[in-house]
Amino acid sequence: MNVLVIDDHSLFREGLRLLLAELGFGINTQIAGSCEEGLKKLRQQPADIVLLDWHMEGLSGAEAMVAIRELVPQARQIVLSGEKSAALVRTAIDNGAVGFIAKDSEPETLLLALNTIASGGIYLPATLLSGPGRTAAPSDSNLPSDLTQAFPELTQRQGDVLAAILRGLPNKVIARELNISDQTVKSHLSVIFRQLNVQSRTEAVYVCARQGVRIA
Repeated sequence: MNVLVIDDHSLFREGLRLLLAELGFGINTQIAGSCEEGLKKLRQQPADIVLLDWHMEGLSGAEAMVAIRELVPQARQIVLSGEKSAALVRTAIDNGAVGFIAKDSEPETLLLALNTIASGGIYLPATLLSGPGRTAAPSDSNLPSDLTQAFPELTQRQGDVLAAILRGLPNKVIARELNISDQTVKSHLSVIFRQLNVQSRTEAVYVCARQGVRIA
């Protein structure tokens, strides 16, 4: 697994490199001090996961995410930030992030977040895992689940579309990857939103995070 950490604080990005090494997934970690440097490294070696500092000089967080997605659409993007307002987390998810890690997290929390993300899950601050949609799984059933276990009423194709959402892919990329039309993607999304009792892609991501869903 190739991981790229983009952060303009050298101590923080070096610390993340060490934490990633502790996970034992055979992770190859690269670091960059700016989005521009990160994009250059992605051109040389595409990443499976990008951990992106939201507040850096140059491109804004949202602009950086777009640039990364255009270059490596399959990469899962996780936002890092010293700010952890609900509004910022939602903005990050709206822009295709599949995780959010507050920079003031304890090392144990960082390891939990990185382990969750590296194993195909979604990590959001626990205080934000409330809102519309289904409630979290019962406390005695916290084991990670795949989409089939979490949402058995979805068809295989709907599950494929939901999995693509959880990877942060936009509709056009989903359509191309699944060899279906944009309109078919939208039709599947309507059914998915209804089944999950949500109104948007972002709310669907929140529900899946609460359910402990993992994707390949």
